[in-house]
Amino acid sequence: MFASIPTPDSLRQVFNRQAYNEAVIGLLTQRRAPFSAVEWNELKDLALACNPTIGDQLITSRRQAMRHIAENHVFYRDQIKDKLAIASSPIHISTDLWTSPHRHALLAVCAQWVDQDYQLQKALLGLPECRGSHSGERQADLIMSILETFGIMSKLGYHTGDNATSNNTCLESIARRLKENLNIDYDPKKRRIRCIGHIINLSLQAFLLGSSNEALVAALEAASEVTSEDLLIRFSQALTTRRRRGRRRLSRSDVDEDYLGIEGIPALRKLHGLAVWTRCSSLNSQLWDDEVGLRLGIDNETRWSSWYHVLDKLFKKKAQIVQFMHENEQILGENRLTAADWDLLQKAYLFLQPFDGATLCAEGNKASLSQSLFLMDCLLSHYENEKRHYSAPETRDERMLHAIDMGWFIMDKYYTMTEDVPVYSAALLLDPSKRDAYIKQNWPGSWHDNAIGGAQEIWEEEYNIELPTKPPAAPSAVADIGEHESNKLAQLARNMKVKTAVLRSEDDFVTFITAQPIEIDSTPLQWWCASEQRRRYPRLSRMAIAILSISPESSEPERAFSGARRTCSWDRLRIKCANIERVECIGSWLREGHIIPTSRGGFGLPMMFSALKDNLTNSDDDLEDREDID
Repeated sequence: MFASIPTPDSLRQVFNRQAYNEAVIGLLTQRRAPFSAVEWNELKDLALACNPTIGDQLITSRRQAMRHIAENHVFYRDQIKDKLAIASSPIHISTDLWTSPHRHALLAVCAQWVDQDYQLQKALLGLPECRGSHSGERQADLIMSILETFGIMSKLGYHTGDNATSNNTCLESIARRLKENLNIDYDPKKRRIRCIGHIINLSLQAFLLGSSNEALVAALEAASEVTSEDLLIRFSQALTTRRRRGRRRLSRSDVDEDYLGIEGIPALRKLHGLAVWTRCSSLNSQLWDDEVGLRLGIDNETRWSSWYHVLDKLFKKKAQIVQFMHENEQILGENRLTAADWDLLQKAYLFLQPFDGATLCAEGNKASLSQSLFLMDCLLSHYENEKRHYSAPETRDERMLHAIDMGWFIMDKYYTMTEDVPVYSAALLLDPSKRDAYIKQNWPGSWHDNAIGGAQEIWEEEYNIELPTKPPAAPSAVADIGEHESNKLAQLARNMKVKTAVLRSEDDFVTFITAQPIEIDSTPLQWWCASEQRRRYPRLSRMAIAILSISPESSEPERAFSGARRTCSWDRLRIKCANIERVECIGSWLREGHIIPTSRGGFGLPMMFSALKDNLTNSDDDLEDREDID
């Protein structure tokens, strides 16, 4: 018997056009393939090899692909708007500004909230171009436009951003507009959360580069008017400039160079030179690969973690590198590390280890605001422990002591700023594994009242509302006497009545934080979102869910920029900013589960060109991709 050959009609009927469209759009958004990929003969041949009868159903032009992306961007934007409207928490945002490879400034606006099913959700709401001024006022214009589009101005929670002063201006402008337009009181100072990752980075840049407290203050002031990566670059450049000036002064004096910051000492200069040497020629790279087998990477002055990762690889291959240096002493020249250099590098490596763990903890998907003060407490304690260690006569090291002082100065500066934002201590107190026992154990007594009082003020002003009244209790015996006997007897009965204790509700902030801490096997937010806790603490759980859903880091905008950087590859530098926004939003919504493909039971990415003309305000020209090379 011979197998029957399917007819062209039957082949066309089994073609799943919806799944094909979703796969193509996924390639363009999640995998960031160029829009012209749909015009590649190879992609067409691949589809036709699977089903030769579907040539007229394929997406064959970039214009068609972009119209499909644009339509779904509008469609799912409305879907997310509906989700935000029924959220169980305020809508917290994190923002950051970034300059793309094609020299356009883009502002990422990311949201984080707890949905109606009490699950933490995230979404990139917008990535608009910030044309002209990058001031806080201009950023506020863009943010307010996005808040209005998604209908969340009245539900706006807290803002997480870097340490640029433009964020102050931005929030002040937002607060003013909310008051004028909706009569909403929004305290810009108390609603500002500083990214813990940026604080750690600035602190360790000071550790590596700082020469004096005055230099650190000057560097912070120099960097205060810029944002994101530019802030880190400006801060680093300011410290480096002062350090170089210091070196010139030292060359004309007898002052020891120990106080130029640990990055300025010979051991790290040699390590930098060694990393550069392995990259400067293919012969050097081949020799290093054959003998050592692990490249060091390269450091940079804007990311302390780059130094840590170089050191981490260095000590993983210490034995091989020592042998390599012994055998290649002449070609390495001044980049050869001595025993004293190894000793100092090990001190720096061991010192930096807790900061690496803290950074990973703060940027994870389960990160919570309750970790911010806890992590800073841990790191400040680490600074103080290391200072005691290097102050002891038998382990004294002036270079390390000075570097520690520089890093501690920055960390302490930003730690002190959290006193103006009571939600930090509130998040800590609402962690069932910490409560006020943590504060009493780890903080000076003079701090307690301010921390607890600020958190209690949030409770009293926003969440301590009347519960529904209970049914009246059954009449008491005393009431019966009062009704049927003389007033004199009722008075005697009241005098004889046993005084009962006034029971304090469990659903109370002070009652909760003064209770014994408990171990939990989930995040604090997940613990509060459980139905058991919501029934037990109907008011307090609202406060906890609202506060513990705040992002401690502006890592989501960083992730958006990381993706956009791949979208703006060197051969796509004429891509329009509006198209970058659509691609990144669709990609983000797919990754976060706001768009569920039909293959997983969702609605997928429908083709609805009939609705496109009604819903899109952009012209067809805006849908065109301006790439010359793609």
